[in-house]
Amino acid sequence: LTAAMTLAGFLSGVIAPSRDMLVRNAAPAGAAGRAFGIVSTGFNLGGIVSPLLFGWIMDQNAPHWVFGASVVFMLATVVLSPFTERKREASAN
Repeated sequence: LTAAMTLAGFLSGVIAPSRDMLVRNAAPAGAAGRAFGIVSTGFNLGGIVSPLLFGWIMDQNAPHWVFGASVVFMLATVVLSPFTERKREASAN
């Protein structure tokens, strides 16, 4: 368990700078701080809501639906991502 947690912490440290560079490059000029705020708020809200949601699903004796709910949120992200990109391009013109 100690080795797994150490590896998870290391990999989190490896991923975070790459994620931060992607956020900075995707943000409009002069709005990197606002973009980081939105991303951080999203992580915080997800960290609060997901354990409550998944715990409730587990309490309903449907642990397989934890994966189903995860798929729903992942698909929502994929479906919504092109719309945010179009909005940003439209406002740039």
